[in-house]
Amino acid sequence: MASLVLCALCGASLVPTPEVATRRRVPVHRAILRDGIVLPSRQHESPLTTALQAVHLSALAGTLAAPAAMDGALAALWHAVDRIPLTHDRMFEAELAVGAFVLWIFLFESLHLVLPNAASHRLDQSAPVRPLWGFSRQWWKSVVPAATYLGSIYVFHELHLGQILFGAKPSFDDPSYARVAAEVALGVFLYDALFYPFHLSFHKLRVGKWRQLHQRHHVWGRTEASAHNAIETVQNHYLDAGIQVSINILVQNISPWGFKHPLSRMLHNLMVTYLLCESHSGYDLPFMSHRLFPAVFGGSPRHEAHHRYGNVNFHQFFKWIDDALGLAADEPRRRSSATRASRKELARQSPTFPHVPAVKDVLGPPDGHLQDN
Repeated sequence: MASLVLCALCGASLVPTPEVATRRRVPVHRAILRDGIVLPSRQHESPLTTALQAVHLSALAGTLAAPAAMDGALAALWHAVDRIPLTHDRMFEAELAVGAFVLWIFLFESLHLVLPNAASHRLDQSAPVRPLWGFSRQWWKSVVPAATYLGSIYVFHELHLGQILFGAKPSFDDPSYARVAAEVALGVFLYDALFYPFHLSFHKLRVGKWRQLHQRHHVWGRTEASAHNAIETVQNHYLDAGIQVSINILVQNISPWGFKHPLSRMLHNLMVTYLLCESHSGYDLPFMSHRLFPAVFGGSPRHEAHHRYGNVNFHQFFKWIDDALGLAADEPRRRSSATRASRKELARQSPTFPHVPAVKDVLGPPDGHLQDN
C-alpha cells in the first residue's frame, strides 16, 4: 500500500488524454449522473491504471519470492531516515503531516496548470473553481488548520500525554517489509473504521449542536455547484478535527508487534494525508485509489457524492461498512426538491458559483424521490 504514495507523485505527469467524448464532453469511460456528477466506469480503464496495478502485483510477487531483498531495501531506507536529526524531534510527525497535506493539496489544486485536459478528469467536467486560493487570497484556509494542529500537538507533548497513555517507546531495530506493510495497512484501515461511527453520527444523530460540529466541513458542498478542491480537506471545526487527530494518535500506537515502528508511522502519515486529499480533490484520475483498487476504495467519486447529498457514503477511504449497512451509493441519492432548487438558484445568481447541469438535461428525469436525512 505504501507504493500508492509514489504512484501519486509520478502519476500526474503520466495522465493520458481521455478517450473520444460523448455529449457534454463526457468521456466514454464515464457516466454523467444527477446534478452533473460524473462517476467512473470500469469498462474502459486507462492503460496507466492497468500498469500501476501491475506494479503493485509485481511488488507483492517480489515480496513473496525474495523477502530478504525487500527487507534489505526497507532497512536501508530506515537507516537513511534515522540518520536525519529532525526525525528524532518530538514534533517531527506532526510537521511531516502538515508538510504532506501542503504537498498533496498543492499537487491536486495545480493539476489544471499542467494538464490541458484537466477539466475532463474533474467529477463535474468543469475547470476547478478558485484553485490554490488556500495559499493566496484565502490563506487562512491553510494557515489556521496548520497552526491549530501544531499548537495542539505541542501541548500534547508538553503534558507528556503520549507516555501517560501509551508508555515510553523502546529502541527500534531494522523493520521487515512485512511489518511495515502490515502496520501501515492496519493503521489506515483502523483510522477509517474508527472515525466511521463519529462521521455517521454527525449526519444521523438528532442532536443539533453535535451535528453543527461537522457543518463547517460541508460548507463547500452546500454553497458551491462545482466539485471540491483539496483544500476543503482541512476545513473542519476544531472539535471535529480533534476527533480525527485523536483517532490517528490512537492507531499510531496499535501494532501486532507491540509498538508501531517509526518508519511505519511516517508512511502512515503520508498515506492518510494523501487519501484524505484525494477524496476531496474533485478529480477522477488513473492513479487514484478507487481506480487501482475499485473493490476496496470508494475514493473521490463516492466522497464527492457524500458531500453533495449528505445521506450516503460515510467512509473516508473504504467501502465495506457503507455497503454492509446499505448506505452506499455509486449513483448519488438526490436531495429534496427545495434543496436542489436552492443550489441552482445560488448558482444562477452568482458568477462565483457556476451552474452544473442536472442529469435530467442529458438523460431525462430520474425515478424516485429521496429526501435528506
